[in-house]
Amino acid sequence: MGDIKVPPEFLLHRGVGLVEFFDLPETELDDLQPLIDRFAAEGRERFSFHAPIARPEEFNHSGVTCFFLSEDEKRRETSFDLLGMTMDLAGRWQADYVVTHLTYGPTDCKDPELAYVLAVEACHRIADMSSSVGIPVDLEFAAYTDSFNDPLHLTEIVSDRPELGICVDIGHVSIGATLRGRDFYDDIDALLPETRSAHLWNTLGAEHTAQHHHTPLHPSQNSKNGWIDVEFVIDKILTKDKSIDLVFEYPVDNVTEDIQAGYDWVISMADRYK
Repeated sequence: MGDIKVPPEFLLHRGVGLVEFFDLPETELDDLQPLIDRFAAEGRERFSFHAPIARPEEFNHSGVTCFFLSEDEKRRETSFDLLGMTMDLAGRWQADYVVTHLTYGPTDCKDPELAYVLAVEACHRIADMSSSVGIPVDLEFAAYTDSFNDPLHLTEIVSDRPELGICVDIGHVSIGATLRGRDFYDDIDALLPETRSAHLWNTLGAEHTAQHHHTPLHPSQNSKNGWIDVEFVIDKILTKDKSIDLVFEYPVDNVTEDIQAGYDWVISMADRYK
């Protein structure tokens, strides 16, 4: 990792022309400039934050900042506090945008009507936080919550607030569509009107991801063998808006030949839209 003392489990996600910082040690937050400079030297001069930018010792839960649809007000406020900390740092360092999850299945309420109300309230409050620091926020879609999993609902809510956009995570959308008995590409289409960023990784399904987490992209991943058709999806995304940010959402300590092949594969697709 060069001179930056961040082990690979802390998540530095390279992207096409940018990098996304996520879950860094609190000790790194006083001065992010060396980290910013390091990736600028790679040609990634822009950067975004994924909430939480740091996970405090008193909150080391896997739900990170996504208790927004919990019936427990204290849990909801914990998520807003963590997002607020991320937003404040994003404003301080002038990140391009912040990404946050909205849902977290294990703790989200079970009532669809209440879930929708909480989603609207959360999105409007997040939009106000965004406006106050001048940093836009993209909400990452996942369909794992029984009470709130329709992509059209998220698109509808986000469309009311220009501070907000959607982050399409192609792995989560694929697994979620299968879970809900929907067509993956239909879900992508439903999200595209408000999409401003995309997280890229590949999967053969929920069981595969449970074992291997986010699989790095590689041009050998053929959709006929069950992989996401990455080229088709990226064409959809960039046809809608060539400025949508593409982030490889898998932390890489050492950029191997295979990892670079995945980067180059996606960059070659993005270059068609310059």
